[in-house]
Amino acid sequence: MINGSLSPAELFCRSVIDQAEYSDELPYVLNFAPLAQINPFQRLLYCRASSADFAILPAVGFDELAPVRWNGRGVIHLHWLASVLADAKSLDDANIRIDEFKTKLCRWRERGFRIVWTMHNVLPHNSVLVEAEIALRKVVIDQADCIHTLSKSSIEDSRQYFELPESKVFYIPHPTYEGWYANVRDGQNARLELDIEANTFTFVQFGALQRYKGVLELVEAFRRLQSMHSERLFRLVIAGMPTDKAYVTEILEAIAPLPAIRLIQSSVPERDIQSFANAADVMVAPYIKTLNSGVALLAATFGKPLIAPDMGGVGEVFQQDPTLLYDSEDPNGLLNAMERALTHKVQEEVFSSIQETYSPERISIQFFKTIAERLFPEKNVDKE
Repeated sequence: MINGSLSPAELFCRSVIDQAEYSDELPYVLNFAPLAQINPFQRLLYCRASSADFAILPAVGFDELAPVRWNGRGVIHLHWLASVLADAKSLDDANIRIDEFKTKLCRWRERGFRIVWTMHNVLPHNSVLVEAEIALRKVVIDQADCIHTLSKSSIEDSRQYFELPESKVFYIPHPTYEGWYANVRDGQNARLELDIEANTFTFVQFGALQRYKGVLELVEAFRRLQSMHSERLFRLVIAGMPTDKAYVTEILEAIAPLPAIRLIQSSVPERDIQSFANAADVMVAPYIKTLNSGVALLAATFGKPLIAPDMGGVGEVFQQDPTLLYDSEDPNGLLNAMERALTHKVQEEVFSSIQETYSPERISIQFFKTIAERLFPEKNVDKE
């Protein structure tokens, strides 16, 4: 499917036939879009689909969704909606696209599909046509049978833009990355690879270089931390795809007089995630705004403390030990959290608890059990 070797209909047939080998009855089919090519979230969420009698059918975009009607056993699972309005030139253009997407939703429903929307964020980061983005989500909310939230605060966080009917909402959090990323390099070898001295306290930030990620704020807090502890060696590694050229220019200017900061302007290959994570004393996610983030689960997967604002799903993950969380409204919150990190040690029991609670297998089982209960009450939901 990804490389175009199979048509949507051919992929459907293969998925259903393969699933029939494991099912005692006609399989259910979950069609989802858009397919995330790099982010492994969908693969982790669906990892127990087969044992729940679901065949999984990916689509690169919404136009390729649901090629075959499936006897009232089909689900349309919508993920990120940003592509719907991504190329809209004006509000009028956006409204036309919203009407077209509503037509798709209505057609899917008429064909007997149930619709589930996972709300990854309230609005796309760096939204331009905010009014249109809100209108699109109201249409999806109206047409959806269920709305999957990844954080407990989602209903409240979205309220300033739109209402989420509590009767439609179910909460199942983002899973860890257990079993996805290799983790065979120890901290010493990881630091050798990244040319970091053994006695250097190291902060690491992952993710695309965008303004909402708070990179400039992190650079400034790091500069102040260095000046407060001039007797210590520090290193800050920032790695991510440069999606905003103007912002990257600002970052480069800010770090120019700070040789202890290393900026890597590219996405980190999966095989190298372990090097960056294991080289870190602490991982940092100084987001200015966020609802959900895989970074918190990435840190927990590698047993690393996380400095982050106490908001949304990020704060929920580390609630057992919130020492390194901070108030995003406090201008010194990030700096103070970085200073606390110099002496605070998160207990192994905290990481073990997070890894158990958010394990991909457990989250996937919960997800399919919940949608089966809500969408197909006649199904045997106790099967695992």
